[in-house]
Amino acid sequence: MNNELQIADNFLAPLFDELYVVKEKDFSIQYNRLGSGYHKLLLLVDTQDIDYLENAELELLKSIIDKGLRKKFDDVWLLNLNSYKTTSLQDLIDYFKPFQIIVWGCENWLKKENIKLEVHQQGMIKSVDFLKANALNTYLSDNAMKGKLWKALQKMFFN
Repeated sequence: MNNELQIADNFLAPLFDELYVVKEKDFSIQYNRLGSGYHKLLLLVDTQDIDYLENAELELLKSIIDKGLRKKFDDVWLLNLNSYKTTSLQDLIDYFKPFQIIVWGCENWLKKENIKLEVHQQGMIKSVDFLKANALNTYLSDNAMKGKLWKALQKMFFN
């Protein structure tokens, strides 16, 4: 039998790379976060000297998630960026694969990532629905800001 239909290796190599390259999760990176993220919502804060948030801020966030978004706190992830100073947005997207991200403050990180959104502005960044909010302590005593936040959350989650 004549075997003239041979395919050269140099022809197959580029096809193999293109068809079978799979980006694997880097398991060496471990993020210490609160919540299980069942709804693929990632909440980012930047606080120093504490793991996540002061008690009043955490209670406010739990109320926003429960009453405003109609989710359980375990349905989201809460991550303190202060513990991960070199983490990029792409690192977070690759690791968590979120549908939505809400950034509470984190001005220095946003600048480093070149994300230019106004407070309470929503946008699609790297195929993720993204919302910039003030740091949570801003909303503890400012009802006008709470109203603006509520409108932004309604637009993001219920429109």
